[in-house]
Amino acid sequence: LIVGEQVNAARDLGNTPGGEMTPFFLAKKALQAGKEDKFKVTVLDEAAMAKLKMGAILGVAKGSAEKPCFIIMEYNGGQKKDKPIVFVGKGVTFDTGGLNLKPEKGMTDMHLDMSGGAAVISAISAAAKLKLPVNLVGLVPAVENMPGSAGYRPGDLLRSMSGKTIEVLNTDAEGRVILADALSYASRYNPEAVIDVATLTGACMVALGTQASGLMTPDDKLREE
Repeated sequence: LIVGEQVNAARDLGNTPGGEMTPFFLAKKALQAGKEDKFKVTVLDEAAMAKLKMGAILGVAKGSAEKPCFIIMEYNGGQKKDKPIVFVGKGVTFDTGGLNLKPEKGMTDMHLDMSGGAAVISAISAAAKLKLPVNLVGLVPAVENMPGSAGYRPGDLLRSMSGKTIEVLNTDAEGRVILADALSYASRYNPEAVIDVATLTGACMVALGTQASGLMTPDDKLREE
């Protein structure tokens, strides 16, 4: 019942129209879930991200009037010595493609581009409700990708939290850009594993249809689990 409810909660977040589903709105939903299910939620604003040098997330967010948020959820149901499993979820609350604008037909459903983030929020909630004996961290970089006058451009260089630069060839490849900073942040926890959930590329659906998800990992044991 709890798993079913949380699957539906994630669907409700995904189905919320883009005009309502802003980065701040998604952060508010995570804070509500933390309060209800008794896990810790921290939301970093633009200034806090700038301090951490999250230039990838901030770069993607520049074109939108909606400010980015970095959502951190921590559920500690395991032993103190247990390394956490970190879930990272893509939280692009609406994706126009930026200056590399998506075609009309491809943009209608782009309120769903935060489905990875919604899945992570609901997974942490489900674990807390079920009182699972594990330590979990959920990270959701939440941004809106818009073609504003201040937006990032093809050819721009963004400096990510890791110190590596990212050359932007297409502003519609924003998901992997924001996830770079989230994955750098994940390494702070010295995790047992990192599971990164994202609506990253339509090519995955072209290859696999709607009945299967693509899973990529260099770790065979983790893949089987």
